[in-house]
Amino acid sequence: MLQRPTRQTVTTSTGLFKVDPPRPSIQRRDLPPGPSELPLVGQAFRLRFDLIGLLQEAATYGDVSTVSVNPTLIYLVNHPELNREILVTNHQKTGRSATAFETVRWMMGDGLVASTGAFHLKQRRMIQPRFHRRYIEHYAGAMTEISSRKARQWQDAAKVDMEQEMRELTLQIVAKALFDIETSDVVRRVGDSFAETDRYMYLRLTQPVFLRRLFHRLPVPSTRRFMAARAYLDELIYGLVRERRQSGAEGDDLLCMLLQVRYEDAEGEDDGGMSDELVRDEAVSLYIAGHDTTATTLAYAFYLLSQNPEVERRFHAELDDVLGDRDATLDDLPNLPLTDQIVTETLRLYPPFWALGRMAFEPIELGGHHVPPGVAVMVAPLITHRDPRWYNAPLEFRPERWTDEFRSELPRFAYFPFGGGPHQCIGEGFAWMEAKLALATLCRRWRADALGKAEIVPRITIKVKGGMPMRLERRR
Repeated sequence: MLQRPTRQTVTTSTGLFKVDPPRPSIQRRDLPPGPSELPLVGQAFRLRFDLIGLLQEAATYGDVSTVSVNPTLIYLVNHPELNREILVTNHQKTGRSATAFETVRWMMGDGLVASTGAFHLKQRRMIQPRFHRRYIEHYAGAMTEISSRKARQWQDAAKVDMEQEMRELTLQIVAKALFDIETSDVVRRVGDSFAETDRYMYLRLTQPVFLRRLFHRLPVPSTRRFMAARAYLDELIYGLVRERRQSGAEGDDLLCMLLQVRYEDAEGEDDGGMSDELVRDEAVSLYIAGHDTTATTLAYAFYLLSQNPEVERRFHAELDDVLGDRDATLDDLPNLPLTDQIVTETLRLYPPFWALGRMAFEPIELGGHHVPPGVAVMVAPLITHRDPRWYNAPLEFRPERWTDEFRSELPRFAYFPFGGGPHQCIGEGFAWMEAKLALATLCRRWRADALGKAEIVPRITIKVKGGMPMRLERRR
């Protein structure tokens, strides 16, 4: 048990966040090189409408480059050792920006996805043990059962939006694991609510601060939709929390786990559990992280397989050899090496957490460049994962590259699809198991042909532009 964290454990004027330092005044000649900017507006338009293209261009200037001077000063880091410097070595000197994460906290409150500092560390230490392998393996059966149900619902030659199909699938899995609910109408409405809040958070995040705060207070359509979606989720989650508390929080779902954890006071005495508000925040954080990342990974895996028939042929042969006419189980995963390689390579090309931003709160040195307080620093798995220094043919889908020898020689932070350091995704093990079991269970019976090109859309996590239309084909 741990001492109960309180908002007073981090003494700042913005609750759990340090106040962002003022932006430093630095001459352009003293900054790392980077893309040229427009007069007055700087990179405002590209930050809003072409952020991935801007990052790709900035990376060509070196391992440390200036993405933007105006309206925000941003450095991009693109080297495994420098990624480690930001996420691990200097994590106490850098942190989540109070201004940037203000938008995320409108939805996620003080949950692990949005919190920082001592509060985040105590919450993570308390929750982390429940994501140990021996706990999450309990959910493997539900992952397979729900994936098998989805496979039975599909129709031969049907046209589907694979991203939407995978989102429905992972929503059902996480709803079962987190809340022990399976009602399809409830799950669907939960999914719609999370999709609405995701769109809203990214919309506001890409706006200047004064506009972001202004529109969040005005009853404009986007704000009304966000408020309605959040209100529905709050009503549902608080209702489930009341039910669990009245029943003694007996159950195997993750919500019961959140209600069962206890804190200790300074003398080691039981200091109670989390408040309903904090349980709600952690549940929302786990729900979003648990379904969103895996849904996109599975959708892109189907797409990449459709574009690489030889890999798909070998994948189906592996499934036929190991599974035959039954669904995948947890015990099968060690015997499905190509399945693991396919998921690994999909996460390389399409990492869900495609860019991770930090604020420098103290001076640091990065690659020979002085970084003063007030500079936003970004590491981008999407950029590093496609760097030819670490990967041959980096834009090609080559699952076979992931041999034991290649993995052992690859620098640690040349591949980090779930982040790293104290803020590494707590549900990473859950997501890996979910992706591999679902992909094996679905592809044992089905393959799919892409009906268009899949394009990346940068949101809070990576998405597919306009969905992913595919035609299903039953495997004979």
